[in-house]
Amino acid sequence: MSSIYDIIIIGGGIVGLGVFHQLTLNGYQNVLLLDKSPQILTGASSGNSGILHTGFDTVPRTLESKLVQRGYHLYQSFKRDIELPIKKIGAYLVAWKQDDIKILKEVLNTAHQNGVFDIEEISSTTLYQREPLLRYGALRALHIPGESLVDPLTLPLILLMHGKILGGHIQMNIEIVKGEYDYENKYWKLNNGQFRSRIVINCAGLYGDIVEQIRIEQQLLSTSTFTIQPRIGQFSVYSFPTTSPPLKSIILPIPTKFTKGIIVYPNLFNQIIVGPTAETQHDRSYAPIKSDVIQMLHDKINELIPSFSKSNYKYIGSYTGIRPATEYSDYQIHSYNAIQWICCGGIRSTGLTSSLAIGEYICEKLNEMNAIRQQLYCIGYSSERYYHSLKELKAMFISTPCGLQPKIVMKESKLSLSTGNIQFNDDTYASNLKIDCNGDLYDISHSLLKLAWMTKDSSSIISHL
Repeated sequence: MSSIYDIIIIGGGIVGLGVFHQLTLNGYQNVLLLDKSPQILTGASSGNSGILHTGFDTVPRTLESKLVQRGYHLYQSFKRDIELPIKKIGAYLVAWKQDDIKILKEVLNTAHQNGVFDIEEISSTTLYQREPLLRYGALRALHIPGESLVDPLTLPLILLMHGKILGGHIQMNIEIVKGEYDYENKYWKLNNGQFRSRIVINCAGLYGDIVEQIRIEQQLLSTSTFTIQPRIGQFSVYSFPTTSPPLKSIILPIPTKFTKGIIVYPNLFNQIIVGPTAETQHDRSYAPIKSDVIQMLHDKINELIPSFSKSNYKYIGSYTGIRPATEYSDYQIHSYNAIQWICCGGIRSTGLTSSLAIGEYICEKLNEMNAIRQQLYCIGYSSERYYHSLKELKAMFISTPCGLQPKIVMKESKLSLSTGNIQFNDDTYASNLKIDCNGDLYDISHSLLKLAWMTKDSSSIISHL
């Protein structure tokens, strides 16, 4: 292996993994991904909703809009080649008041500007035929059939393992705190020379602005950058062990200028999710579960589905996630060719959907680095290499009705009822499970998946004591 990497990616969340996957897919062979955590997919990526967005409601002609739509199509295309854990269930944006109908028209117009044309306005009669348990009083609704569910841990895990098969390298438990650009030899020395790389890509999520200071300190004329403004969101999870969930689709509230609101939806594991809230805070890692928010979310779902409190549901628990919002409404993706640095910042809740497109966009940015491009070891995309790699990838996972799933192993008989940013119900039995991926064991770091897998029986769980 070369003592100087061509590309180092800082940050192994969903954005970093999307970039890692697309670089290796397109033939870059000397790529290293670094993450400060000892486990995969922590930080902002550990607490998202698990929804793949069409981009119907993004601000038209923004970079976010472009990459969300492209990312959605890249994942759907990838799904045709391998059993990705993605399920298209659609969503309904419901108007409950007369004023809401005007907003529906505005959202419909926005969707058309974004190239989402299969969205349609439906009557309340049609809505109740499809979702009969919704509360009385809906006036109209927009149906967005392309909105989809994903398994928000397995999907990134597939990107990670596929990138490794395609020749990429990963090191965990590495925090980059220093960097110096060698103007004479044109490469970066990170952590006092512990790592050297021709190009650095900052995908550090909640710590993106801190990592970005490394670049700023090395430029003769420093440029302004963004500031992460952490925004916490809390979710509650309910299970229906003996009956089907009361909803078939995602139910969206009317958005405001400040928030898209609290949504209610079924996930891939026969559970109902309600959330997220949105609250700005200063701390980048502490994401406490608030009891008053649990009650508020419980009231929300009972208001939306009046029969919910009488149904055979069980409150499993709650989880939180912190999104790396900034003072800007759009993604902050910039390349600094003179010092061979690319920044991917301000990627909020749409990052899961756009991750592959961000990686594709970064490939375009690399092609613009004329001074260094010829020095990069890139064999290019090969369909033969791609399809051969898929066979190896599939062998690492288990095929299920929900798509590919990792092998889950039970390490202990009981897990603490409070783990990180998760709070289990008092009477929930939670097994301590890990992922076995080609012999490597990983913690289940995604909050939603902890609640899903640790509280239900699974035929894919094997004893590994």
